[in-house]
Amino acid sequence: MSATVLVVDDHALVRVGIVKSLNAAGFSCIGQANSVNEAIAAIALHNPQVISVDLNLPEGNGLEIVQWVKKHSPATVVIVLSLNDELDLISAAAQAGANGFISKSSGIELLVTAIETALLHPTTFTSNRALELLVREKTVGLLSPREITVTTYLAGEKNLSEIATAMFISQATVKTHVASIYRKLDAHSRQSAVARAKVMGLV
Repeated sequence: MSATVLVVDDHALVRVGIVKSLNAAGFSCIGQANSVNEAIAAIALHNPQVISVDLNLPEGNGLEIVQWVKKHSPATVVIVLSLNDELDLISAAAQAGANGFISKSSGIELLVTAIETALLHPTTFTSNRALELLVREKTVGLLSPREITVTTYLAGEKNLSEIATAMFISQATVKTHVASIYRKLDAHSRQSAVARAKVMGLV
């Protein structure tokens, strides 16, 4: 697959490595930039089909470039590259309109795959932590703050009486919370509820 690419990164050696790898994969790297202002000027000059952009840049943040590009040229593919692949950053990139978020610690193959996927399916979002992000987004707000507290106590193996005392509520209220937790997590025991809550990052 062929497409024109602009590489944005404030480290020259990193840019050279990305350009070399993408050219070898069949893409045409038509420009480079090392700051937000340079990137915007290069985008206006070259009108690339794909932009690879680092997050930490002089004069601003890579997400500013993502937002600017998606406002002025929604069809342009933008893939964010970063050493920091925390879920909050990946979520912010997706919300800004990026087509993918790839950790710099990943192989170049994943960047190539992300670009090819975005060119074929513009509405998709590719990331090496996409599944974790999806799970987190689906579980945000799943349990109420009180239910999360009860689940935390369940994980600590407190019995219902101890949980009621710790939370200054009645055992009947604790039982109501536990029943709601089981229903929301599709669990049928304390062990399965705690296990699922841990997998979802709720406790």
